[in-house]
Amino acid sequence: MDNNELTPGRPNDRPREMRGLDMTPRRRQGISALLLTGLLLGIVTVLPMPYVSLSPGPTFNTLGEVKGVPLVKISGHKIYETTGQLDMVTVHQNGGPEGGLTLGEAVRAWIDPASEVIPSSVMFAPGSTNAQVKAANKAMFTGSQSAAVAAAMAYLKIPTTTSTIVSSVVTGLPADGPLEPGDQIVSINGVTITGPKSVTKAIRPLPIGSSVTFVVLRHDARVTATMKTIENPKHKGTSYVGIMIDTYAKAPFPIDFTLAHVGGPSAGMMFTLALIDKLTPGAMANNQHIVGTGTIDPTGEVGGIGGIAQKMISAKRSGASLFLAPSENCVDVVGHIPDGLQVVRVATLVDAVKAVTAYGRGSRSGPALSPCTSN
Repeated sequence: MDNNELTPGRPNDRPREMRGLDMTPRRRQGISALLLTGLLLGIVTVLPMPYVSLSPGPTFNTLGEVKGVPLVKISGHKIYETTGQLDMVTVHQNGGPEGGLTLGEAVRAWIDPASEVIPSSVMFAPGSTNAQVKAANKAMFTGSQSAAVAAAMAYLKIPTTTSTIVSSVVTGLPADGPLEPGDQIVSINGVTITGPKSVTKAIRPLPIGSSVTFVVLRHDARVTATMKTIENPKHKGTSYVGIMIDTYAKAPFPIDFTLAHVGGPSAGMMFTLALIDKLTPGAMANNQHIVGTGTIDPTGEVGGIGGIAQKMISAKRSGASLFLAPSENCVDVVGHIPDGLQVVRVATLVDAVKAVTAYGRGSRSGPALSPCTSN
């Protein structure tokens, strides 16, 4: 027999480098199972799960500047010197209606005491798209600015006028391009617009595919924009162009909010406080670092928001010493206040002004600085 010939059934006669390849059926099954398990774990790790995580986001001083431009910019009216900080605060959201967290992201968020993991169904309506959610958040942010102007001017007894605006445009739909957020709608197909209902009345009854012509004011220039309607996904058989509309309160002098890439309504109260501080003598915050959150309506009512625990952590990390929380959120505040941060409850704009003024004057307790309780 040739010395290089391998005899079947005698593995020990094989070259040494080949002996490790000889496996029993059980061993082959075990290795296959391990490989399959590893593959499945790898797939599960990267597949999106129907959850969203919330974590502390950045704060922005409404009395200060962003990229060299005042966050709250007032023109054509006397502005008084302010000192200190009146910060609005944000929450970072990971995950959306069209893609949740991976297993790895969910686990990291679950074990992070500063984060919260919640089901996507709690955050988003069934069938929502990322574009729709983005448009809605932008609309709410624009609405919070309008409400802040209305509330501040009412507090200061300065008259306002209202107009109908495009608060946001849905990406990829007919209005995307011809119209822009902030456009003031003057007329549609020659019909004068007097409010949000008149916009709906001018578009919905049209046959789907109709041509629609808007006349809008954009940066004080008159612009004509034409597009064709599509079917409204929420109202079958009616026309739609893909815009969200709102009324906007306008002061008798220009007010601009220059912060971009932030959505939602929760900065309303802090925008309002910044306007009042800038338009009245004396520094209301008086060198103190104050953070707050809450919606505002034109009458000055402060409303609750989401992510309050993460926002308090952001406030503490930013170096703030006082946090203004909506009374509606006090049940979520108790038990989650970071050490060294004083949290007071506010239900109205008047409450918020009193709290900031008292704290700026050196008070650390009293009726104007009532703490949150769980009741």
